[in-house]
Amino acid sequence: MKQLKRNIAIVFVASIFTSLFSITPASAADYRYWTYWVTADESWSFSNFGPADEKGSLATDQMVTGYKFAITGVDNGLPPSESAVFAELCPDTAEQAGASRVAVVVEFGDQAIAPEGETPPTANVIKCVTVKTGKTAADALNAAGLDVRANDGFVCGINGYPKEECGLEIASTTSGAPETATAEDMATKEMPAEESNNPIGANLQLIGLAAVVIVALALVLKMRKKK
Repeated sequence: MKQLKRNIAIVFVASIFTSLFSITPASAADYRYWTYWVTADESWSFSNFGPADEKGSLATDQMVTGYKFAITGVDNGLPPSESAVFAELCPDTAEQAGASRVAVVVEFGDQAIAPEGETPPTANVIKCVTVKTGKTAADALNAAGLDVRANDGFVCGINGYPKEECGLEIASTTSGAPETATAEDMATKEMPAEESNNPIGANLQLIGLAAVVIVALALVLKMRKKK
């Protein structure tokens, strides 16, 4: 009987280890949306702040901001194709006291990532604006005279593109042209204001399994001592 109990405990421990090493994190969702870029040492840098964020997106003189329609997982890591140097984009914009000069670059992306039934404008937009000190990049975007559709500071559409969606979740974007979910599947799925890969649930699961393993190992050792 003791041998049987030891065998059961060993099998139990082995099954726990198998479960631990078979756990894989849930794949993060991909989204199609207007990515936001700023300049850092005259090169593009993806911004972790929205253009309306007063802490991270206050306009500075000779600032260059970029808006590129893209999909996370496909070309979200590729910056706008235009220059990120203010002097090259807006050489004739004169300095003004108490104001910041901002270059606004808009890139609509290609047809491969366009919403179904829509065609993106082919030409990029470059606007040179001046906003008062203390204004944000979102204010500069609005000052550029573009038709901006936004939701709580999140840019949803520029110049009517896309027509309706706002940070739509995409079913699969591994490489090349993305596969999108059906209109019915995606109708209610929109990108949250802030994305985060939250590992708390997975970590708690691992901690719980590890605790079970420790108890099981203690049981095995105890049985061996009794032998």
